[in-house]
This record gives sequence, C-alpha cells and structure tokens, in this order.
Amino acid sequence: ECTFTKMRSDSALRVLFIGSLRLKCKMACCQRWYFTFNGAECMGPLPVEAIIYLDQGSPELNSTINIHRTSTVEGLCEGIPAGLVDVGIWVGTCADYPRGDASTGWNSVSRVIIEELPK
Repeated sequence: ECTFTKMRSDSALRVLFIGSLRLKCKMACCQRWYFTFNGAECMGPLPVEAIIYLDQGSPELNSTINIHRTSTVEGLCEGIPAGLVDVGIWVGTCADYPRGDASTGWNSVSRVIIEELPK
C-alpha cells in the first residue's frame, strides 16, 4: 500500500502496476491481482484487476506449471473524495477456481504509478 493525496473530488485516479506476476500449480488454478482504494475495490466504473489462469500440469508426470510473467494491471477509479487515499495492490482468488501459489515482484523491479486525471 501507499498513500496518495487526491486534490479534487471530481477527478479520477489512474493506477498502474508493472512487474512480475507468478502463478504455480499442479492442477488448474487462477489468481486475481486487484487494486484497492481506502481498503475497498473500485466499482466506478469497474474494478481494476487482472487474472492469471493456468490449466493443469501433467498429473501423470507429477509436473507443476510455474509461470513468471512481466505484466501490467491498469485502470481508472472514479468517485473517490479529495484527500488522502490509501492505494493497495492485492492478490486474491478467482470465483469458482482453485487457488494457486501466487507471488508478485520476483527477481525484477516492480512499479506502482498513481495519477490524478481531470474529468
């Protein structure tokens, strides 16, 4: 999490994460990376999120899929009042899919950019 000072109530926040996302599993799994604003997900206009889904590995060989990718999570959030805003990026589960072993920022630089945009 980091704290951003929003100057206007009628503006939108543009958020961007750039860095390594990793997901590992033997069977099919899915993880979701998402931004929060003062502890809640954005609903206006939509959540700011990205997912990684992996199909199953090779059960007969007991192999595991272990994907590391440089990825971005980006979007706009409106309806946040002026003042201090705690912005966080989190990892959670996808609806109706098993959880995998997820990590963020492996062996690379990760950046979070927050920008206030006028309407």
